[in-house]
Amino acid sequence: MGSDIGNVGGAAAAEPLRVYIGYDPREDAAYQVCRRSLLHRSSVPIEIHPIRQQDLRDAGLYSRTRGPTESTEFSFTRFLTPYLAGFRGWALFVDCDFLFLADPADLFALCDDRFAVMCVHHEYAPTESTKMDGAIQTVYPRKNWSSLVLYNCGHPKNVAALTPEANLHAVLLQYVSTLCFPAFTLQLL
Repeated sequence: MGSDIGNVGGAAAAEPLRVYIGYDPREDAAYQVCRRSLLHRSSVPIEIHPIRQQDLRDAGLYSRTRGPTESTEFSFTRFLTPYLAGFRGWALFVDCDFLFLADPADLFALCDDRFAVMCVHHEYAPTESTKMDGAIQTVYPRKNWSSLVLYNCGHPKNVAALTPEANLHAVLLQYVSTLCFPAFTLQLL
């Protein structure tokens, strides 16, 4: 699981911003665009880590069998972000199809230690029965809220629930229902 470290002008920070991007080999071009936009837009040092499912499997950190509703390799691996960040500080997870048009430091400026996670709230009820590559479309509350998440990695709820040992599917259903999700407002262009 490699990483890119960019120091893109601006004031030096004590620790670079940590961004984890969901990686799927079928979407390498999208990952590269997301990575490049982060490096280009960041005013402070930033570390970019792709979350590659095969790397996690090779390291013995992920063994879940892929289900029919998982359209990407990071459908569940995204929730290992706090673990991968060493359960310390804040880290941002984004799906690989994000294009940053503003400084990611602006998102990190919103961090509030009272919360385990912070994400964008929006109502989305898909009307199609299938999604990317013919995967089954599942309707559930808070759909797509995990596409962009700021994780308070050391928060007790994250430390207790988001580990490689956890049965991620069962844990997540309980975990997500118990969290407070303060909302971001993002301008969609």
